[in-house]
Amino acid sequence: MSWTFADILEAFQEYIKESEYIDVCHTKFGYVILHYNPETCDFAYTPEIIESPEELLQCLKEEIVMDVLQDTEHDLEDATEEERKEIEALTGKYMAVLEEKTIL
Repeated sequence: MSWTFADILEAFQEYIKESEYIDVCHTKFGYVILHYNPETCDFAYTPEIIESPEELLQCLKEEIVMDVLQDTEHDLEDATEEERKEIEALTGKYMAVLEEKTIL
């Protein structure tokens, strides 16, 4: 699919707004994802410029995986069936909004 940054940000706006760990910002250099650690009141990673809408989409999908697995010692390969279903449901929720934009 050929989505724009605006399409992806609109589809994932609820997720971004409700997250206490990330924000997506437009800078004069391009879009970046800020990773915030509320325990230390500091940024967890150095922001990197996101080069394309596809890269932004991939980053947001990865954030959902990390959110679901954050209190476990699992990564995606070790995730339980229940965790995988939760990841799929959350990702699917936002992807449905994004795909609906394509149909309209």
